[in-house]
Amino acid sequence: MAQHRIHAGTDIACVGVWDAGLPLAKRAIEGKALKESAARGEVLVIDTSADGRYLLQIHVDEPFVPSPGQRFDTVGNELGLHLGSGTAMAGGCEDFRSPRPQITSAGDRFHVEPSWYRVRVHLNQTEGSDEEEQRAHEEAARALTSEELARYLRLGKALRTGWLVAVVAVAAVLAAVVSQAALTLGVLGALVAAAAGWSILRLKRGSYDALHLRYQRALKAAYPPDIVLELHRATGPIPGGFVELDGPPAA
Repeated sequence: MAQHRIHAGTDIACVGVWDAGLPLAKRAIEGKALKESAARGEVLVIDTSADGRYLLQIHVDEPFVPSPGQRFDTVGNELGLHLGSGTAMAGGCEDFRSPRPQITSAGDRFHVEPSWYRVRVHLNQTEGSDEEEQRAHEEAARALTSEELARYLRLGKALRTGWLVAVVAVAAVLAAVVSQAALTLGVLGALVAAAAGWSILRLKRGSYDALHLRYQRALKAAYPPDIVLELHRATGPIPGGFVELDGPPAA
C-alpha cells in the first residue's frame, strides 16, 4: 500500500496515468489513437476540460477516505489500467509514449507491483474557505515540535523586521544623496543598512531555512488534492477508457 502526490500539468486539458515502460511512439498519440490506447488499458485518461496544473493523489492498494469537511465525488466508471513494467507515470497525456516529453519528468514516476489495476477517480468538490486554510496551517505546525515552531515564528518575525530596516535605511541614504544632506546622515544610514544585512545573513545561516522548508512541505501536503485515483490490483485484462471530470457522478 502506498500514496503518491504528483502535480500534473497539461496543455491539452487531459491528464492521466500510464505504464512508463511502454515503448516510445514515433509521434505524439492523440485523438482516436489515444482513445484506443485507453480502451486497451494502456493509459487511464482524465478529461479535465481545462488546461492547467492538477494535484493528483494516487492510492495504490488502499482505500481513499476524505478528511472531515472535505467532499469528493466519484466520477466515471471503474476502469482497467495495465502497469506491467511496475513503473507508472502521471502527467499530461500529451506526453503519453511521446519520444520528446514536454511536460512530465522523472519526478512524476512512481513504482507499483506489475499488474492490472482497477481504477476509481474522485474529484474534489470541497469549497475553498478560510477554515480549510486554517486547518492546513494547523496541520503544518504539527510537523514541528513546540520548541521548533516557536523558534521558526521568532526567526521569521526577526527576518521580516531586518528586511524592513534595510529598506528604510537604503531609502534614507538615497534621500540624503538626492537632497545633498549632511554626510553623517548618509554614513548613519549605511551603517544601519549594514547592520540589518548582517542580521539577515546570520538568520539565513541559522536554522530558519530548514524549519521553513519543513513547514512548507507539511503545508502543501495538508491541502486536499484536486483529483484522487484509487488503484487496486486485479486479474486482467480489464476494459479501460476515459473519465470526464464534467461528466455525471458514478452510479
